[in-house]
Amino acid sequence: MESQSNENVRDGEQLYREREDAGNRHRAQQAEELTAWIAAEQRRSRERRASYFTPVYTDLASYASSIERLRREFAAMLGFPLNELYIEGKEPVSPGKVEAAYDLIAEDALGTIYRVTLPVMEGLHAYGLFFRPPGDGPFPLVIAQHGGQGTPEMTAGFFGSVNYNDMTRRILRRGVAVFAPQLLLWEAERFGPSFDRKQIDVQLKQLGGSLTALEVLKIRRSLDALLRRPDIDAQRVGMVGLSYGGFYTLFAAALDTRISVAVSSCFVNDRFAYGRSDWTWTGAGHRFLDAEVCGLICPRPLYIEGGAQDALFTVDGFVEESRRAGSHYERLAIPERFRAVVFDGGHEFNPQEEPLDFLFHHL
Repeated sequence: MESQSNENVRDGEQLYREREDAGNRHRAQQAEELTAWIAAEQRRSRERRASYFTPVYTDLASYASSIERLRREFAAMLGFPLNELYIEGKEPVSPGKVEAAYDLIAEDALGTIYRVTLPVMEGLHAYGLFFRPPGDGPFPLVIAQHGGQGTPEMTAGFFGSVNYNDMTRRILRRGVAVFAPQLLLWEAERFGPSFDRKQIDVQLKQLGGSLTALEVLKIRRSLDALLRRPDIDAQRVGMVGLSYGGFYTLFAAALDTRISVAVSSCFVNDRFAYGRSDWTWTGAGHRFLDAEVCGLICPRPLYIEGGAQDALFTVDGFVEESRRAGSHYERLAIPERFRAVVFDGGHEFNPQEEPLDFLFHHL
């Protein structure tokens, strides 16, 4: 017997009793086995991803053609509404002929600033800030994506740039137009109503979609509207983002080839070590983790970075995953189109000019 019994007499019955921790070693074994089993499956998943993500590296055209199937499967994994767009070849429910609404809010030394509301689907709109530099254009366009707890206004330094280091206006100073979208990530009460992002993602996944799929569509719809402007050069589009913004930069660029160059700051890492529910889909570990998403951006230029003192994501995970991401560019003999940098900083957009120099060199 595992412990001494303590007879309990009740209504003439003699019932077995024991200490409450008597079965604990079995439960500990259950937990230890499960942890070890998952770790082993995660190690095996690398081989599965390698056998699944197999583009043709013969030349750039062959590579670009071969990843179209993978791009469709990536969209299918994220779910509605992107699956309709990429799998069935039809646009999700159209918002009709409603045009983007531009509300002029300021003119300053760097140009003109608008708050913009853009139609996405029936009953859904995107919101962001649009910065237009002085002159006639057409201007290149860069999407500047905020991270968790952030807003477009914050990336522009309207009231303190925090860890964005004036990201949006540093781009604007280069003489390009900037669109800074708002995603469902703002700090509640300070910037708007409270919300349960995890629960909203669960609700959308129950309906065959995901919050990521919807927000990537919002970015795509915003591009649809902005690239129709005569003062925007539709052939020169980039995207930059920090943290969650780095996540959306990768995913939007992987799915929308109009984004010709991408800069992702403080996101790429070991996704098994840093997984969140809204970064996770069934079977993703066998098909698409960060290096494979980078492979869907290739052969377009891609810059990724991590802070050496990042308190949220360890730099070791960034270095290892970026090595795998860079292998796509190396095998195509275009290493100049990829750069992975560990900079001297924390969880912030690099205050040095290297990421923006890369962006504008390729833009």
